[in-house]
Amino acid sequence: MSRRNTGAGLLRSALDSRVPSSSGRRSRRDTPRSSRSLRASQAASRDVSDDDFDDTASIASDSTWLLDEDERELVQEVGDNWEDLLKASLESLNEKRASVREKTLEGIIRLMSHVYIGDGLEGHRVTLLEALQRGTRSSKSAREQQLSLQAIGLWFINFGTGDEAEEEFESVDRQLRKLLEEPEVDAQVQAQAVSTLAIANFISSADYRDAVGLQQFIRGILEDALQERQMEVALQGFSAIGLLLTVLANSDITLAEHQFDEDYELHMRGLKCDSVEVRVAAAQNIAMMHEALSQDRKPFAFDNQYELVGVLEMLKHESNKRLGRRLSVKQRLAMRDVLSTIEDGQAPTLKLTLFNRTLLFDDWVCISRLQTFRAALGGGLPEHLANNGLLQDVFEIELDAPEDTAHSKRRVVVGPSSDLAKLRTLDMRRRRDERHQAMHAEVED
Repeated sequence: MSRRNTGAGLLRSALDSRVPSSSGRRSRRDTPRSSRSLRASQAASRDVSDDDFDDTASIASDSTWLLDEDERELVQEVGDNWEDLLKASLESLNEKRASVREKTLEGIIRLMSHVYIGDGLEGHRVTLLEALQRGTRSSKSAREQQLSLQAIGLWFINFGTGDEAEEEFESVDRQLRKLLEEPEVDAQVQAQAVSTLAIANFISSADYRDAVGLQQFIRGILEDALQERQMEVALQGFSAIGLLLTVLANSDITLAEHQFDEDYELHMRGLKCDSVEVRVAAAQNIAMMHEALSQDRKPFAFDNQYELVGVLEMLKHESNKRLGRRLSVKQRLAMRDVLSTIEDGQAPTLKLTLFNRTLLFDDWVCISRLQTFRAALGGGLPEHLANNGLLQDVFEIELDAPEDTAHSKRRVVVGPSSDLAKLRTLDMRRRRDERHQAMHAEVED
């Protein structure tokens, strides 16, 4: 066996184990996408059943959000040599056999999603990114392109707030736009490229106005996807637009409103397409923008809100026989949440348990961002929330991590009984009550 294959094999073997992680200390970084308006409230941990989730929010009723102990234990233990193994895997990305390169990419994806490596790999970060970029070339197989694009998104989650990140983002942005403009791009490759572009922009772009240009670019892709019934591409298009709108909503609400006006008809088309996942993504973007535009002023109303509510009500009550029970329940609960936001100003509450604490996410901007990182990181989300300064800045999560050991469990600093937590809860209730009263007063007039 060659040295290259040995490196890839060691990496895959290490990543197949189920031993707890020994990730080193994290270092906080400033990120242009941090937002003081985002809150992650903390509450005492408790056992949460599927029924409990169904009673509170459809977002959280999805089983992919229930992070059990086995998933946390999946965080990999590769000792002090994980960095050496990752460097060795770079050689395997130059192998002539596509199957070897693809297996190596799978191992790299598993590592970067389940272990925060942003404090390591000094001198090899750019080398890794360049190797991943080579895998996106049109001469590669669709599978290798998709895996490389997925790994690039994870590269930005791990390294995207570094000093050179903006320059690297510009390089990736140019390359992926060029890829998406090529004729006959595989649908899965196209969908992953859209997702990776949005993640890279969110993390590493220095100017929030860059989100406008990317949103306009994705708009064209989304229009074609809806026309050609490419639901996977359409789903990633709506998800990417939602993530970019979170940037604008917290930076320039007038610009965000203008951008959403441009996309509103696309979202209405999304509500009427065949895919439940696409309908839900479009509806949640609408709810997020309604919530953002209703903040600190008279409750917002879309120009054709009567038609919009009618479509949402129809989807909420669509027959089980047509969709099947699982999809019907998912759609019904999602539309219930969206209608609750539009009609009563009530956003759902998403609960995630992290190291014996439960984090509460109670606004659509937070939930949209969390969905993006959950899709990218999978079961590695808790590890990144605990160790990755980027995610902690985005969601304003403060964790107390002892400096003398990487194995100690982190704890949330702001507890549910603290004065800060109580003030947050009271303020949230007050604002929701004010919006609810204003909405119903307008209806009576």
